[in-house]
Amino acid sequence: MYESRLYDSRSIAQYVAMCVRDDQLLSGAREPKVHIFRTRKGKYGVKYQV
Repeated sequence: MYESRLYDSRSIAQYVAMCVRDDQLLSGAREPKVHIFRTRKGKYGVKYQV
């Protein structure tokens, strides 16, 4: 499981998650696992598994 950096808004995290998912699909992954999470301080992050 990998994590990217934290973002201030959910919409930016969703965009990054979409880009990561698309990149995994183009590289041949069958079911990319990409999740958005929220920290206690209110920031958003992206977790993904290669």
